Amino acid sequence: MIKVILKHPRAIVGAIILHLLIIALFVFSFDWKDEPQIEAGIPISIVTTDSVDPLANTVAEKEESNPQKVEEIKKKQRELKEDKANKQKLLKVAAAKTAAVKLKQAKEAKKTKEVEKLKELKLKEQTEKAAQKKAEEDAKIEAAEKEAQEEKRKSTDKDAAEKAEKKRLAKNEAKKKAKTEERRLAKKEAKAEKKRKAKKEAKRKAKVEKKRKAKEQAEREAKEEEARKRKVRKKAKKKAAEKKAKKEAEEKAENKRKAKKEAKRKAAKEKERKEAKEQAAKEKAEKEATEQAAKEKSRKEAAKRAAKEKAEKEAAEKLAAQKAKYHQAWKEKQEKKKAAAAAALAKKKSDAEAAAKRKSSKKARSGALNAWGRRVQTKIHKRWRRPTENSGKRGKVKFTVSNNGGVGAVRIVSCSGTSGFCSSIREAVVNSVPLPKPPPQFTFSNNDRTITLTFKID
Repeated sequence: MIKVILKHPRAIVGAIILHLLIIALFVFSFDWKDEPQIEAGIPISIVTTDSVDPLANTVAEKEESNPQKVEEIKKKQRELKEDKANKQKLLKVAAAKTAAVKLKQAKEAKKTKEVEKLKELKLKEQTEKAAQKKAEEDAKIEAAEKEAQEEKRKSTDKDAAEKAEKKRLAKNEAKKKAKTEERRLAKKEAKAEKKRKAKKEAKRKAKVEKKRKAKEQAEREAKEEEARKRKVRKKAKKKAAEKKAKKEAEEKAENKRKAKKEAKRKAAKEKERKEAKEQAAKEKAEKEATEQAAKEKSRKEAAKRAAKEKAEKEAAEKLAAQKAKYHQAWKEKQEKKKAAAAAALAKKKSDAEAAAKRKSSKKARSGALNAWGRRVQTKIHKRWRRPTENSGKRGKVKFTVSNNGGVGAVRIVSCSGTSGFCSSIREAVVNSVPLPKPPPQFTFSNNDRTITLTFKID
């Protein structure tokens, strides 16, 4: 509470000044001088045809008894206490609103951080999945190469013709596997590209559809995973079938080799030399072709890695730009809220100051009119010569006062005494000319005030 109040020093100073003004008005509103000898409670009222605030044109009657005065003092004290309580309540409401705004800002900042953290985790998870899939594919290729090398090593013990045949079959199988793997990788890359495009498209859609699309995405991923597993099982099954076919081919080749070997026993050594030479040339050509295929494969893999890195970099840049855009929008929104709160507080402060000023002006006008009324009745009282034989009688006179203190239209409104008593009232008013001039704020174009005085003899 103290921190909130210290953040608004102008409001504190304004409240202190307002309280001091109210206390000063309260103190100076009492008549601390001795009461004039004339009867207390003579009512004085000003009547004018101009449009004047009736509160400013009325002099409040003095209390005829002390209990009434005490009651009025208590009433003023209660009003002061109520004003003070209302001001404290306004300060508490302003502090509560400020605290609520700060709490809301903290919640929004926390929510923004959580959203950004979730996006980063999702991006990291996607990157790890891609790396894991690539590692699995590399492991499969390496296992296939090792298997081919093992088969090649086992076939070295056989004769040259069998070795050449097996080597050719192994190379064909390796090429076939490489092509199959390359097609699988291409399909996988196409699927990944399609998946990325689908994700980008999903981000542009409305937030209401976000949950539904997330669910569809999860189902689609589950289906793709199931399809990939089926493909792996199918591939394993196909590999087993190929292995079985290869074994049968090997057995058939073995039988054929035996038949050929029986037929070749009778062949000349020249033919064997020629075949060996042709075999060497063939192996050399196959070796060169294998090296060329390996180089081409390495080049394609490097191109794929570069393309993948480029796509990941573009996605990261786009995510950073989107985060910056969200942060800027959030910042602008917070600034607008702060400006609106400051404007509301300034308006409330201005309204309070204007109300205090109006109240002070009314009290000042009333006090000035009271003081003038006391001066008028004191002067008339000094000029009144009281008849002694009219005890207990009362009379009321009405007359007008001009801006320079002149008196006109003196009229006896009522009189319960003798004619001498009534004449003394009129003479007291006439002999008091000129009367004290009215305060400047009560000077009007018609130059007249109407005053009513009551005279009585106890």
